[in-house]
Amino acid sequence: MFKALGPANNRLVKYFARGLARLSASMGWLSIRYPTLSLQDRLNAFRQYELNLEAGTVIRFNDFFVPYIQADSDIAAAYALGAVTEHQRGPQLQFLRRLAQGRLSEMGGRGFVDMDHLIRLLDFGRAGPEIWQQMPEDSRQWVQAFVDGLNAVRSQRPRGVDEKLMGIKPEPYTPLDILLLGRLAGADVNWPIYFSLIEHRLSGDFAQWWERLRITGAGIFTSFDNPATASTAEKLGNILNSLSRSGSNSLVLSGSRTENGAPLMANDPHLGLHLPNVWMLVGLQCPSYQCVGLMFPGVPVLGLGRNPNLAWGGTNLRAASSDLVRLDPSSLANSVSQHTRIKVRFGWTRKRFLRWSTQGPVLTECPSLASMCGHESLALRWAGHWPTDEISSFLKAMRSHSVRELQQAMHGVGVTPLNVLGADTAGNIGHVLAATLPARNAFPEDDWVLPEHIANRDWANRRCAADFPSVLNPPQGFLVSANNRPSDVSGLGFLFNGDDRIMRAHQLLLDDRILDIEALRRAQFDVTSVLASRLASRLSSLCMPYAVNHTQGLVCQSISAWSGAYSSDSLQALQFEFLITALVGRIGKIKYRGRIPGLFEQWAFLCAHLPDELESMAESERIQVIPACLEAASRNAQHWQMWGNAHKIRLRHVLGFVPLLGKLFSSRSFPAAGSRETLMKNAHGFIRGFDETAYGSQARHLSDLSNPDANYFTLLGGQDGWVGSMLVTDQITLWQTRQSIQMPLSTEAIVAQFPHLKAF
Repeated sequence: MFKALGPANNRLVKYFARGLARLSASMGWLSIRYPTLSLQDRLNAFRQYELNLEAGTVIRFNDFFVPYIQADSDIAAAYALGAVTEHQRGPQLQFLRRLAQGRLSEMGGRGFVDMDHLIRLLDFGRAGPEIWQQMPEDSRQWVQAFVDGLNAVRSQRPRGVDEKLMGIKPEPYTPLDILLLGRLAGADVNWPIYFSLIEHRLSGDFAQWWERLRITGAGIFTSFDNPATASTAEKLGNILNSLSRSGSNSLVLSGSRTENGAPLMANDPHLGLHLPNVWMLVGLQCPSYQCVGLMFPGVPVLGLGRNPNLAWGGTNLRAASSDLVRLDPSSLANSVSQHTRIKVRFGWTRKRFLRWSTQGPVLTECPSLASMCGHESLALRWAGHWPTDEISSFLKAMRSHSVRELQQAMHGVGVTPLNVLGADTAGNIGHVLAATLPARNAFPEDDWVLPEHIANRDWANRRCAADFPSVLNPPQGFLVSANNRPSDVSGLGFLFNGDDRIMRAHQLLLDDRILDIEALRRAQFDVTSVLASRLASRLSSLCMPYAVNHTQGLVCQSISAWSGAYSSDSLQALQFEFLITALVGRIGKIKYRGRIPGLFEQWAFLCAHLPDELESMAESERIQVIPACLEAASRNAQHWQMWGNAHKIRLRHVLGFVPLLGKLFSSRSFPAAGSRETLMKNAHGFIRGFDETAYGSQARHLSDLSNPDANYFTLLGGQDGWVGSMLVTDQITLWQTRQSIQMPLSTEAIVAQFPHLKAF
């Protein structure tokens, strides 16, 4: 999350860190690398709490510490869910709340003051009081009971090691905190792109880059500069994207395409690779809700999952739920200003100003943004400031009986805009665009910052899921969503992902084969990129005439025959990635004054324009550039041998990026198959050597609707978030060996598979 802090690179520092980790473990100091708390320890700690629960309530756990709550009332179930959440993820919730409130400086010191200022300008909690006032009574009771459960455990549990090191003293929760966390998870995925483009709007070549970006689209991380020099706004945007459902795949097959005649569903959220995981796995059995699935900690709904009649999931729609607006001088003069005090750990309190205009918060009140905008004052219009009620919508989804009911439940969703897919036991499959957006017809072609008159026109009216087209039972018998550009809908956004994952999923599903759940599981693990294979073939044909020796020719031949599979044992993937890194670096030196435009980090842009950049070079330049790049690709690939040797996963707690202590709060690394836009995603930038992915597939879900107990989940990491617990990382082995945790719906299976219980 705070990757900018970076792990130590000095060998002596690394050696010292390893020694410190071993010494701390031997002294019983709680860490992630050397855990000491077993499942029994964590169960015993939970059993010690005094909880105000109704008689007959049972909280069960399986061997992975996953909870299953059985209660005779909804209120008791919500209270128990809150108690379990605080026990397993209390320190994580306390951190996330401070993040959403703009209180990072209280934990990290003066380096986060500008980020806190920008977060407070974004004002995640602004709509909270109005949402709470308008929320239906049953939803309010559910949230209040959940909060009561959180507070019951918070008042009794000890401080976590991470809380002590970050100076966090656990504070009581309120219902508005739950709505705040929901808005944090609903941050606009376009913000990092907006923030990275701001300073370039005033440059002479912006129009050219903007046009290319609009045509090719953009992925999760966009920066025109080296990420190490990213602005405060860009860093914040990347943090928010790692927490919100900013990526993902969702696949659903109708019964006509399956072996047993019932629909199948697969969901793969793509998020930041953190410890603890961004998701919790939970099961509920109470009067209104009998369901299993994944929950964002602190928000008491299942974002994806299964009940007896329905399975649901989805992906980020990547719609523009916000716009930047250029303020007129009169609007700026009439804006309202107030000061805020930012407490700083190990330092003095800073005073900053917050300004709110008729267009929204004035973001250029933050110095790090103002310095990039010249004399312009920019405000933010965000749908997250409207009082939309996502909690009630997903509670309706959790008790829906059909795809049609699921689609209707999504009418209240505002942020994050989602593609929601579903399948029901009657055999139906469907898709709905779940979002509340301004009623735009299109976007300006010359700039993405709006003048006030256009913003006033576009934001005067709203469109929700009821106004967007939906799909029910398509003739091809399946639906796939992978953050791709929606068809037949205008005004949603302008920076969608490319079609790489969509094309690969269609390759796997479009033939006439009848598929079973194992076939869908194999699709989840697929690491082949159609566009990579095409780009490799084209680069090979462009480079082969310039190869000056046998070794360079072998590189061209190798990547020309490559299928695009980023398996961990692939040499061809290494050759290809090292070649494009070398080519882009040389092109940057020759054509862009030594600066590599950040758009080349975008996969769709790279595929579309790298060959054209090579072809546009003079013959003398190609003779100079291509042999050197082929030589570098060959040398580096031979050094690393396999893709998984260079491309790794290492899960880190937020403290895992702190020098010296970081090793205590990180998992051991392991090879990462997959790439930027493969179905099993493990994103990366240019490969220059050892690389640790920080974003990609981090949870999995499969459901077979022929059997209420055939629901399978895995978290990359583990269920627990308590530093020192073995259950923080115990599912990594499951992840690597492609195993899952079964989450049944029948009472008999629940009793058998969740044997550890606390009864009331």
